[in-house]
Amino acid sequence: MKTNKIFYWIFTILISLWMLLQGVIFTFMQDTIVPVFESLGFPLWLIAPLGIAKILAVIAILSNKSAILKQLAYVGLAVEFAIALISHLMVGDNQWPVAVAALLILGGSYIFGLRIKR
Repeated sequence: MKTNKIFYWIFTILISLWMLLQGVIFTFMQDTIVPVFESLGFPLWLIAPLGIAKILAVIAILSNKSAILKQLAYVGLAVEFAIALISHLMVGDNQWPVAVAALLILGGSYIFGLRIKR
């Protein structure tokens, strides 16, 4: 049980810090993200809402106040990472391993979170 809790917190802290950093960059330093969005063909108006959503997802996951919000945060991030993976593979920019890493870390947080609830 203790090992599951340690792994849960390792994965959860990693994904939380990563998403907080991305959330801040997407929300407040959009000029650094614009070239990526343009190369992937995404509309630029999506940058700020995605940044805010990433920050809110971290709050939902770490606060653990609502099980439904926590599940929605995990699902939302998983969908975003899957779309990123597919998009990077389609344009062939060799950035797909980052999306795979994000999916693996998120999955680790989710799976070990389920294990410590039992």
